Parts: sequence; C-alpha cells; structure tokens
Amino acid sequence: MKLNTLAFTVLLALGLTQAGCGQGQGGGAGEETSQEFAQNPANPDSNNAVDSDSEDIADHIHNDGTVGEEIQGLGCVKPSTSQKSSVNLGFTKKDAFLQQCAQATNGSFWCDQIVRPNPRSASTFRCTYGTSQPHNLIHPDERTWKYPIEAVKILQDLTSKGIKVSQIYNWWRPEPYNKNVGGAAGRHPHGTSVDVRFASNSEADRAFRELCKMRAKKRLRAIGHYGSSSLHIGVGDKTANTWGKRCG
Repeated sequence: MKLNTLAFTVLLALGLTQAGCGQGQGGGAGEETSQEFAQNPANPDSNNAVDSDSEDIADHIHNDGTVGEEIQGLGCVKPSTSQKSSVNLGFTKKDAFLQQCAQATNGSFWCDQIVRPNPRSASTFRCTYGTSQPHNLIHPDERTWKYPIEAVKILQDLTSKGIKVSQIYNWWRPEPYNKNVGGAAGRHPHGTSVDVRFASNSEADRAFRELCKMRAKKRLRAIGHYGSSSLHIGVGDKTANTWGKRCG
C-alpha cells in the first residue's frame, strides 16, 4: 500500500513539474502549420501558405506572459545543451546584428530593443536560463535578420505618419523560453516576427490599418491584434494571416 502511494506521489510530482512554466501553450491552426515549418527551420523563406484572414488564437495568448512565484517553484522547462549553445552563439553575434540593423535603418534605436526580450517577462527568462545569462536573444541564423530589420523600417514608416510607438518587446523566442511564456510554436521561434507596443489602444488601431495596407502589398505576411496597445508584425511568418482583428 505504501509503495503504491509513493509511486502515485512521484508521478504526480513529475506531472506538475512538466506543467511548470510551460502552461498555456494553446492549440489551433497556427500551431498545426508551425509543426510543418519546424521540420525545416533553416529555410525561413519557404513560405507556401495561402493568404487568409483566419484567426490564430494560439499566437494571441503569449502577450506579456510572466511566471508567478508558485509556478517558478515547480520549475521552468530548461534548455538542452544544444538549445543553450544556440542562444550563446546568437549572443556572440549581437554586435554584428546591431551594426547591420543600424546600417539598414539609419541608426534606429529600435535595433537595441529587438535584441532584448520582453522586459515584462524577465522573470521567465531567468527561470529558463538562470540569472547569469545575458538578457539578450539574437537568432544565430543570420538569414533571419532581415525580418526584424524590415520590421524596424515598417515602424519608421508608421511614425512618419504620426503613429506613436512605445517599444519593440519580442523578436526571437527560442524553445523552451517560448514555451515558458505560453507562445505558439510557429512564429517567434523562427525569428520571423516582432511584437510591438504602441502608445495607446487607439494608436495600435491606427497602426493596424496601415499594416493591413502593407500586407496587401506583400510587405509583411501576418498581423496579430491583441485587443490592446500591442500588435504582432509577422514580416516573414509562414502562416500568412491576421488574428484578433481582420483587415478591411
């Protein structure tokens, strides 16, 4: 009887630990197509999805996700050795990325924000990688760099129209950090998009209308409207869609 009780306790503990920071991933069409893309992450240009305005709730959930103390006590999903090495390799390319971004955007200060993960999820970052890891994430595959750099150019065009941008707060979110903040698997882990916070909800609505015009001209592929002051700008997302709000 004691043995059965002990076994049940161990299984229950393992199940809770697995839940950890990885809760709230969400499912949906976006995750289904992302699994196909994940088989060939080295080719971010293989965008064969048909354009549509279908909603993608799976990507809607990760906005400003943070990990509470009770979740941290159970333990975050930790990176494997290769996952940690990928993050460290990207960090060694930080200066090269910033230089390339500055040259392409006339020295935009948003380049510095791109390489810094969401400040509101700093506790999740520490939970994932530990306190000694620099709070920077740069995709090690330099072929992905064109996506956030184009996003900066898009923001420059939006501000030229008087739209007030507050900050960029997400670019590359590798696994398992992406899982720990509740993100879907097919967007930020491939470095194809950024999340942007605007000065207000009304400014985000103005930006959304302009982004829809850009999407119609194939300048970007996906837009996520979080129903707040934040928007997802998917310059190179495989799934070409909008969610949260439809264009037009």
